[in-house]
Amino acid sequence: MEKIDLAIIGGGINGLLIAHEYSKNFPDHLVAIFEKEKYSGEHQSSRNSGVLHAGIYYPKESLKRKLCIEGNKLWRTLAKELNVEINPCGKFVVATSDQECLELEKYYHKAKENEVEGIRWADNSELKKLSEFVHIKKGFFSATTAILDVSASLKSLERVLYNKDIPILFQDEVIDIKKEGEGFLLKTTHEKILAERLINAGGLFAVSNRKKLGLTDLEDEWVKGSYLKINRPYYTQSLIYPVPEKNLKGLGVHTSFDNQLQVRFGPNTEEVDNVDYSLSEQLFDEIVPSVLKVFKCLKKQDFGLDYSGIRSKVRYKNQVLKDFWIKGSSCEMGHRVINYVELCGIDSPGLTSAPAIARYVIEIIKKMNDENSL
Repeated sequence: MEKIDLAIIGGGINGLLIAHEYSKNFPDHLVAIFEKEKYSGEHQSSRNSGVLHAGIYYPKESLKRKLCIEGNKLWRTLAKELNVEINPCGKFVVATSDQECLELEKYYHKAKENEVEGIRWADNSELKKLSEFVHIKKGFFSATTAILDVSASLKSLERVLYNKDIPILFQDEVIDIKKEGEGFLLKTTHEKILAERLINAGGLFAVSNRKKLGLTDLEDEWVKGSYLKINRPYYTQSLIYPVPEKNLKGLGVHTSFDNQLQVRFGPNTEEVDNVDYSLSEQLFDEIVPSVLKVFKCLKKQDFGLDYSGIRSKVRYKNQVLKDFWIKGSSCEMGHRVINYVELCGIDSPGLTSAPAIARYVIEIIKKMNDENSL
């Protein structure tokens, strides 16, 4: 049976970046990543808008706010290191009515309170330009919002890890986990591995992974979001977001676009209990009215089905958590799992936060090492 220093469950953007950061701090350690799918980032990492968020919407003391702002900055350096493209397009948050103007001002002041860089009110020339495409009364601009080439980032990280002799074991699902002294015995699809440390970065499946360790105090709360694309050129100088509706499990239907300037609108929000990325014609009736409420110069026939994704939220004590759940040596009713770190409920801004999450996890591991040496 092979013994390694660290096993990482999950080959999404967080799993890959954690392995990358871990190798910088522990270069002599043996590390392996176990990924149940054929490719890295098959679920949450690649099925989102690809937006690098600025940190506007999150409570000031939350991990989301802290790690989002830090991650946004780290991606600028990391993208150069990985030789991948970031489109520094920025985004406008727009109000379409007097009532929305009041909400917009609240978000503007929240962004300032969160110390988000590059926030300013849109000037008259910008409002005039936007008014060709958007029903707008007022708006502010977020200069640090950008779009990341996620697919290229994943592929580049795979090459970096390969050159560091860190294998990503595709189609090798962790079926069972047992505590073995202070380490972990992992039974996977193809083998048994003894790991001194374990990181659960399983994304949509992180909660089910932790249940294998007897941790049952979290439950999944999955939210599916789908996107429509349009078959004509549209505004691509910046992203455009509406003022989020209250109690919406997202930021509302907004624009996004890729390197080929394919414009899409989404996502909507739909609670689901299984992984199903299929799209139905019903989405036109669900999403198009929300788009036309904000955006101009579009007709229903301009839209086509694009793709969908599922965001991993979690419930704790019957409450849906609004923040990331990132913990080391997790405990439940006196049951303490040492040498273990878990990442659950890493929904938006998980992509933006990923480099900062990796550093945060490494700090947890260093602290655990100090505690274990006492």
